[in-house]
Amino acid sequence: MLTEGGDALAALFDPRPATTIRWGLDRIEALLAELGRPERSFDALHIAGTNGKGSTACFAASMLEDGGTYTGLYTSPHLEDVRERFLIDGARVEESALQSAAARVIGCAAAAACTYFELATALAFTCFAECGVEVAVVETGLGGRLDATNVLRPAGTAITPISLDHTEWLGASPEAIAKEKGGIFKPGAPACLGRIDPRALAALEQVARGVGAPVARLGRDAEVSAVAVRTDPVGTRFRYVSGSRPEGVRLATGLPGRHQADNAALALLLLDCSGYPPEESSARRGIARARLAGRFEVRPPGAGRPGCVFDIAHNPAAMGVLCETLAKLSLPRPLVAVVGMLSDKDWKRTLARLALDSDTMILARPAVPAERRWDPSRAREWLSRERGVESIVCRDVAEAVGRGLKLAGAGTLLITGSATTVGEARALPELARVPTGDG
Repeated sequence: MLTEGGDALAALFDPRPATTIRWGLDRIEALLAELGRPERSFDALHIAGTNGKGSTACFAASMLEDGGTYTGLYTSPHLEDVRERFLIDGARVEESALQSAAARVIGCAAAAACTYFELATALAFTCFAECGVEVAVVETGLGGRLDATNVLRPAGTAITPISLDHTEWLGASPEAIAKEKGGIFKPGAPACLGRIDPRALAALEQVARGVGAPVARLGRDAEVSAVAVRTDPVGTRFRYVSGSRPEGVRLATGLPGRHQADNAALALLLLDCSGYPPEESSARRGIARARLAGRFEVRPPGAGRPGCVFDIAHNPAAMGVLCETLAKLSLPRPLVAVVGMLSDKDWKRTLARLALDSDTMILARPAVPAERRWDPSRAREWLSRERGVESIVCRDVAEAVGRGLKLAGAGTLLITGSATTVGEARALPELARVPTGDG
């Protein structure tokens, strides 16, 4: 309950667990109606997918901002602070505006029945409306069709690569998952598709035809070429060509990996198709400056500490991409991986992939609710028995990081496996960012 002068943001989410999932749009619709339909006060771009949707959203928002559009960005999950989810023009929403919007949301009768994510979504839309945002770039939380963000009437939508994840909710096949994610398509709003498994792609195109959404595809209507992943400075260069940019444009991002070139390209395709085509200079600057914490986030060595990489790779596909990027960058060895998974993820295949590229794995349990707690000891036994890989178990992320720092020496410490693991590790004083000359 909110008391006079109290913290409305804390009261809004306490004691709701962030992991609770309840399908349906009735609760969020009722809450937004009580708030006066804030989501209809701005244009929106809506992005779904299994991996890469947060980076794609960040690229799109950054390009809009550089072009002078007052832009909101709503992503999830956060790593350390819920305020990370709500950005306007690249900065966290001011505390006073966030508190004001939270007080409005918590004052609604419909709020009592809502989940954490539904409240966060209503809060984002209320903040954006009250702050006068022109365009909001919105990432789905889970799926699409029944995701709380699917109350939007977007100018355009995008789907990033799809793989098997959240199968208990979305279905056990790429086609089933694609149909759920394609639920964000709207009549007349362009549906922009990334590099997607052929079976999932066919399902998405079928959904798009069914609702009357024109389709644009990366690999057909736009292409990425001349991709170069670089080490110093860390990042990726590539060339983008499309029907609206036939001469092509050379772009670069500070996020490393072929997949980030694809994410940036999909974001540009989305803007071009949805009526917000950026000038070439804004595309260049926006993509170059876009950053998202915990997505191959590199911290250089310092104060006797090895270099660190934070990445929220939480499923086999994401881990495969992470390992491919690690191989291209040739970071100092040994590579010591601190891994904390969630019990409802495919941790066996995820760990098996990482075992091929790491020198040592340290397994730890992140601080999550009991129903999602992973058993690192069971994982160690499985790795030893099924893969012949020995690993170390620590009681929590902090202990695992301490052990990892010692074992990595002058090599590289990787923290991965879940957003919670990465968030806990990033907050540790021994992994504090080392100041650099570029700020």
